[in-house]
Amino acid sequence: VRFFLLFLLCSSAAAGPTFLVAVPWNIRPGANLTVGVALLPDSPAQVTVKGEVIRDNETILSREMVFEKDTFGTLVLPVLPLNSASGNYELLVEGRADGRRIFSNRTSLMYMSKSTSVFIQTDKSMYKPGQDVLFRIVTVYPDLKPYKVSLNIYIRDPRKKLIQQWLMEEGDLGVVSKKFQLSMNPPLGDWSIEVEVNGQVHYQRFKVMEYVLPKFDVMISTPLYYSLRDEDVTGVVSAKYTYGKPVKGIVTVTCLSVSYWTNKRNITTTMEINGSVNVTCNKLMLQNLNAEQSWHQGDSDYIEPIEMIAVVTESLTGISQNSSTIIFPKQSDYFIEFLDYSRVIKPSLNFIATLKVSRSDSSQLTAEERQNLVTITAQQSDLLFHHSSLSHLENEATEERNLTVHVLNYTVPENGVIDVEFPILSDTKTLRVQAEFLSSKTDIGVYDVFSSPSHTYLQVKTKSQDIKAGIPFELSIASNKPVREYHYLVLSKEQIMAFGTKATETFTLTAENSWAPLISILVFYVDELGVVVNDALTVPIQPALDDKIKISWSKDKVKPSEKVSLKISTTEPGSVIGLSVIDKSAKLLGESSDITEESILHELNLYSTVQYFPLVRGSFGVFQKCSLWVSTDAVLEEDKEHFLYGGMIPIEDGFGDDMPVSKNGPPDFSNIYVRTHFPETWLWVDTKTRSDTETTMDAIVPDTITSWVASAFVISETGGLGVTTAPVELEVFQPFFIFLNLPYSVIRGEQFILEVNIFNYLKEEAEVTVILDMNDAFEIMLTSNEINATANQQSISVPSEDGKTIQFPIKPKQLGEIPIKVTAISSAASDAVIQKVLVKAEGLEQTYSQTVLLDLTGNKRQAVSKTLEFTFPSDVVSDSERVQVTAVGDLLGPSINGLSSLIKMPYGCGEQNMINFAPNVYVLQYLIKTRQLREDIRSKAVSFLRKGYQRELLFQRDDGSFSAFGNEDPSGSTWLSAFVLRCFLQARPFIDIDEDVLMDTAKWIVRHQKLNGEFQEPGKVLHSDLQGGTNNPITLTAYIVSSLLGFPDKQHAYAIKTATNFLEDKLGEGISDNYTLALVTYALSWAKSTRAKEALNMLNQRAERQGEFRFWVTPASEISDSWQPRSIDIELAAYALLSHFHQDRIAEGIPIMKWLSHQRNPLGGFSSTQ
Repeated sequence: VRFFLLFLLCSSAAAGPTFLVAVPWNIRPGANLTVGVALLPDSPAQVTVKGEVIRDNETILSREMVFEKDTFGTLVLPVLPLNSASGNYELLVEGRADGRRIFSNRTSLMYMSKSTSVFIQTDKSMYKPGQDVLFRIVTVYPDLKPYKVSLNIYIRDPRKKLIQQWLMEEGDLGVVSKKFQLSMNPPLGDWSIEVEVNGQVHYQRFKVMEYVLPKFDVMISTPLYYSLRDEDVTGVVSAKYTYGKPVKGIVTVTCLSVSYWTNKRNITTTMEINGSVNVTCNKLMLQNLNAEQSWHQGDSDYIEPIEMIAVVTESLTGISQNSSTIIFPKQSDYFIEFLDYSRVIKPSLNFIATLKVSRSDSSQLTAEERQNLVTITAQQSDLLFHHSSLSHLENEATEERNLTVHVLNYTVPENGVIDVEFPILSDTKTLRVQAEFLSSKTDIGVYDVFSSPSHTYLQVKTKSQDIKAGIPFELSIASNKPVREYHYLVLSKEQIMAFGTKATETFTLTAENSWAPLISILVFYVDELGVVVNDALTVPIQPALDDKIKISWSKDKVKPSEKVSLKISTTEPGSVIGLSVIDKSAKLLGESSDITEESILHELNLYSTVQYFPLVRGSFGVFQKCSLWVSTDAVLEEDKEHFLYGGMIPIEDGFGDDMPVSKNGPPDFSNIYVRTHFPETWLWVDTKTRSDTETTMDAIVPDTITSWVASAFVISETGGLGVTTAPVELEVFQPFFIFLNLPYSVIRGEQFILEVNIFNYLKEEAEVTVILDMNDAFEIMLTSNEINATANQQSISVPSEDGKTIQFPIKPKQLGEIPIKVTAISSAASDAVIQKVLVKAEGLEQTYSQTVLLDLTGNKRQAVSKTLEFTFPSDVVSDSERVQVTAVGDLLGPSINGLSSLIKMPYGCGEQNMINFAPNVYVLQYLIKTRQLREDIRSKAVSFLRKGYQRELLFQRDDGSFSAFGNEDPSGSTWLSAFVLRCFLQARPFIDIDEDVLMDTAKWIVRHQKLNGEFQEPGKVLHSDLQGGTNNPITLTAYIVSSLLGFPDKQHAYAIKTATNFLEDKLGEGISDNYTLALVTYALSWAKSTRAKEALNMLNQRAERQGEFRFWVTPASEISDSWQPRSIDIELAAYALLSHFHQDRIAEGIPIMKWLSHQRNPLGGFSSTQ
């Protein structure tokens, strides 16, 4: 009987579904692959579930675990090692019970290479020659915990040359901090820091420029939108010094319509500014100005955005700074928009939407305005969507049978965000919702019903906004049928983060940092009919970054050289802190690559390969939207229409009053403090907290009158990465000071005007004496019209709260940085500064380069030295000579460093196109042989080769030949056809080349061979330099032979043989021209001719010898006045070197190679022909 009962049980178990397995479809090195396993009520009592990850048919990870019936849990596979390569990854999931297999399924997994995050922080975005570049590298896991790894760091200049490197650097808790000093004459432009971690390269750029720090900042604030009813668009322009005081000067405001098709006229107004000024732009005038040339003439509804540009010129110095903004037109004064809403109808559950009401000028809604209600009109219909329902709401009532209309009114809260919710009827198929607030309205339509065979629906929602890690948030579940219990999964960055089973209508979750920046919460259960019922919700998560570190100054405002302390509090002992304190002026030049909340969120978003689904209409799509692969024997409803979309769904301060002024008698100025210390980066400190969590640093404030901006990050073993959310400023100020308006550099011997600006923020006017210290480095020019004034001393009266300028004409006499000391004395206060100005040499800079090959071959360590002698011309500017030495451990080093810039897009006529096509082939060949080929360079070069190949075919004539302009030319060119043939044959490993093209071209060339084997040129060559300038039948025949030899399978052997015989005859007759002899020798060497050795010996006898070098000169180059050799000589030597290679006489070729490596121009390249 017992046996019989058991049998019954088994047969009934087979009736209902037993399992559901869900797993992310990505695999990522360094992360666990987690499999969600649900065993349903009809499953066997215990099932052993095994997961295996297979790469290229080999099992690399596996784990198994026993699951109980009617439970939901996860099987966590071991971590895929961080150095794992890409490949074909597959997952096999198998469930067994009582010795039989319950389920088994396999799926392919997408390999995601991004496994860790690398932040590269620099202290500034722009540097001057000679300055230090301070940078830190922080490596973290996706959960922002420290990733301890050794990394390689490379600094490259704008020409991509390697300037400095650090290999296998290990950091402290994943933080590496380095300093790199720029030379006094570095190449200007975009430099880069490259960091290599696990074979992946991360870049950060910085600029090297000759600049002067801006002292003030301009802001223009306007509403984002303007109303069509306003005649004027208004805004406020403000200009402030970095130490917080207002700028006096002139502002020029330009208004213009933004449009993309015509040259717009603009309205410009100029007015005075003292800190800030209101500006307006008359919209009508602007429209009338541009009306007659507008493309939408007479279209009164069309209004263009308006751009406002403000340029503020400081009256003291004439220095300008600018700012601009764009204002968009708005039909109404208010904005009303749906931020989010249910995209699919779930009958008999609620329709949920979030609505936002705001003012179009982006100011807050007033209490009066908020007394108006938002009216929602919702219209439900039981007809499926058809196009008539796009007509206006009013007309629809007549056309459709069962319309139900709800009208709802809502009050507007302070933030303007309204949660709209109303029930959907059980037979609703389409839904239109219109929202109205005063004169603004918006509407949406939902025309898709979620498909469920059992008509069971589930809905998960949250009222929480701005969910932050560490703070619990509540989710609520609604269904149209009773639910015994449901399971949930939390996914972030396409990994399962949490799971559970609940039976209540609401439950709370607490986000962790590893959940940022976005989670998907999937809720599902299987109903009594065996149908999977589910829903998913996507919620942004803010990582908790700012609660881990706080920084504060001991004072808000200080004087130069005063003592100040900075307190840093962290939450974890043993944390690494990276602090930076930078002059606000340096920040105005451009934001440095700081580690901020914004940059961390941006980085975390890169882990998602998000594919947005426009609509999810069935339970299978819900899993897909969460990046889950699912396998089950329950009923899973597939979407009727299946989409994978790449696109998004449209979804003044009284400061200085308390300065002490001595009351008794005039102040003593015998020991004036001289301000000399003006750094752009004040503090850049790496420190580690010990057992305590607070650190205090004492520092002396630098002498610049400005604001200092402090920011910091912290990283700890358990807490991960944290940053200060807002930088903390320290204002440095004194009520009386001078500022030298110095250029970046001046020229020796040329007069320049030293401008001294005196600022007086004292209560009363000041009579000031300004003294410029005499110095050997410059002379002061006398201005004749001032009687009894000494050249280095002037007096001036400066009103309160104002500034004045004094000028000293001076002429620098020495090169380098010269100090300039200026003192200003008045009865109430004084100031003195020493600032340096860079003096450059007069004249034009000329560059001359020499290359030396140091041969270090052999096993034992050895020292090799060479002496180079330079002579300078007689008219060289004294003290302006300088030398730079670069060493590269690669024979072609200097040329190859710039190789990626040789990869060019072919363009132009048939010849120009090939001139750019050929280098791409040779660069690829070289980089592959030396194992230096990076994927990005390969794909760029190959795409250019493909385009160049297609373009060159435009110049192939109907007879198979090529010429500069194709069929338009009277004839094809045998020389160009041979050049194309040679390049195409060599490009075959990289791109697909049509065999017929090669055959047709070769046949046409062979048809132009005379009986004696000589080839003739029926066409013409435009770039005669390409042929080495020598255009005779012998060179042409030699060139064509070497092209035909490129065919792999001995094709055209007869043509090659007769041409070789012709060349051998000519060799016997004697060839006077070195270039022709070199080309003939190369062709004979490659063709394995019996006369090749004799030809090469003949060529070598004619060579010039100079020490360890061997080279040839052609008559044309002997009369050249340039000290760099002519390109024809380089080409000749290259052919000679190739001939040595073909004849296996490599050792004899070394002196030629040494000479060739000497002939580089300063950029590392060679002047060349082809």
